[in-house]
Amino acid sequence: MDRERTAPDDLVPADAFSLLGHDLRVDILRALLERSRTGGEYPASFSTLREQVGAEVSAQFNYHLGELTGHFVRRTDDGYELRYAGWAVATSILAGTYNRRAAFGPEGIDGRCPHCGAASLVASYREEWLVVECLGCDDRLVRYPFPPGGLESRTLPDVLEAFDRRVRSHVALARDGICPACTGPMAVTVPSVVDGDASTDSDGDDAAPEDDPIAIFCCRRCGNRLRPEPGLVLLEHERVVRFAAERGRSLSATPFWELEWCVSRDAASVTATDPWRCAVSIPVGNESLLVTVDDEVAVRSATIESADPDR
Repeated sequence: MDRERTAPDDLVPADAFSLLGHDLRVDILRALLERSRTGGEYPASFSTLREQVGAEVSAQFNYHLGELTGHFVRRTDDGYELRYAGWAVATSILAGTYNRRAAFGPEGIDGRCPHCGAASLVASYREEWLVVECLGCDDRLVRYPFPPGGLESRTLPDVLEAFDRRVRSHVALARDGICPACTGPMAVTVPSVVDGDASTDSDGDDAAPEDDPIAIFCCRRCGNRLRPEPGLVLLEHERVVRFAAERGRSLSATPFWELEWCVSRDAASVTATDPWRCAVSIPVGNESLLVTVDDEVAVRSATIESADPDR
C-alpha cells in the first residue's frame, strides 16, 4: 500500500527550493542553527534574530522571515525556531553538499593493505568521493561519497576516522532496511547461483565494481544503492563484535578497509540457492567465525573454527 500522503500545506519541491532563493533567507536559517547549537536565546525573538543576521531594514527582514515561516521555520510563543526541513537545509549547507568543491591527494596514510600487506595505502578526494587504495598492489579498497564540509577543521587522520564511521553507519542502516540517503525502504538482491557466477539483478550502475557483488541493497524510493562485501555488512553485528572482543580485538579500532574480510570477495562464498545461503569467514587470531547469512543478509548461524593459516 502506498503510504505517501500529502497535507494541505505541502509544497511541490520547486516551490520549496524557491523559498531559499535569497541570501538573507539562508542567513536566517544558519543563524537559527547557530543559536540552537551554542545555547543562545532559542527560540529566538524577532529582534535577536534580526540583529544576529545583520539585517538593517526591518520590513525587508520581516518579509523574508515570513516567507520561511511555516515550512522551514516555526513561530512559537517564545520566538522562532527551525523546523526539521530548515534544520536539514542548514546542516546541508554546513556539510557543503550543494555548494562546495574540494580535492586532495593521493596522500599516504597509516595502515597496511589487507591484500598484499604493504604499508602503501593512499587516500584521495575528488568530486565528493573519498577513495582509499593501495599503491603496492594497485587495489582500490573503498570508494564512497563524503560531504566536502567533512574535510573542514580536520586533519587527514580525523577525516579518515569520520569516513570510516560514516560508511559503517550507512551499511548498518541498509542492513536494517533503511536508506541512508532518504530513509526509504531498502531491499536486497542476491545472485541466483552458487559462487555468484551469474549476474545479479543490478541495473548496471556505472559505479558498480568489476566483479558482480554478492549483495546489492537498493532503495525502493530513491534508487540509492550500496554494494558492500558481506563481511562489511556484518562488521557491526553483535555476534561478530562479541567474537572479536572475547579475543581481545576491538573492530572499531581498525579502519574497515584494513580488514580483508570487509573488502574482499574471497572471504565470502555463496553455498546454496534453495534456500539461498552465503558463508563469511571472519578470522581473529587463531580462530575464525564462520557466519552464514540468508538472502536478506540476516545471520542464520555462526560457528567458531580454527582460522585458515593461508588467509
